[in-house]
Amino acid sequence: MKKKKIIWGVFFLLAAVFLVVGKLGFGPDIGLFSVLMTIFFIGLLIEGIRSVNFYEILFSIAFLYIIYDEPLGIANAALTPWTVLLAALLASIGLSMIFRGKRKSSWGSSESWGDGSGSSGEQCSGEHIRCENNFGSAIRYINSDNFCNAQIENNFGEMSVYFDNAMIQGDSAYVEVENNFGETNLYIPKEWKVENCLDHSFGTIGVKGKCEGTSQAVLYVRGSANFGAINIYYI
Repeated sequence: MKKKKIIWGVFFLLAAVFLVVGKLGFGPDIGLFSVLMTIFFIGLLIEGIRSVNFYEILFSIAFLYIIYDEPLGIANAALTPWTVLLAALLASIGLSMIFRGKRKSSWGSSESWGDGSGSSGEQCSGEHIRCENNFGSAIRYINSDNFCNAQIENNFGEMSVYFDNAMIQGDSAYVEVENNFGETNLYIPKEWKVENCLDHSFGTIGVKGKCEGTSQAVLYVRGSANFGAINIYYI
């Protein structure tokens, strides 16, 4: 958190310099709003590179191109803003599919995913769970006496995952969520201690209900909402 504050502080200082230099005629005439948008998208681009999030990377580049195509004299009549954004969307989807499973993990270890994929049914069991939904709606119920971790991916659809029949035997368990252009709902027992590490790119993160956190184990929830929403419901 402290590192992020330092990075954003540096960006605001550079923005002030960039704005003054531009007004003095030493660069393109850029308005204050464009400068602020530049700060936002450059920060998003760096965060996307750090987390290997292709949506953050490509959409940041697309919006920066839209902002600076005319001031820098690189505008092209064929590359309208909608064309650039559509190309960013298609490229993000393609790269995410090609490099699926190769994104950096903050858990510090690689897991061997067992029979608990649950990709063909509603019930998911095992210590290591993977749930995936594409272009539709799905409900998954996690049934595990020793839940360790789960990977949840939702693309252009709606997915609900229930953890009320899962038990954490160790000190901690992990859930990693990737939501692209859709909505993912996580139903978590209110007794669990939860560390919410979710992030969003042009999307939202919602929390419904109250976390009592009376359990000894901790559930770490990490991931990102790209043009969609991830909601946590405490039940």
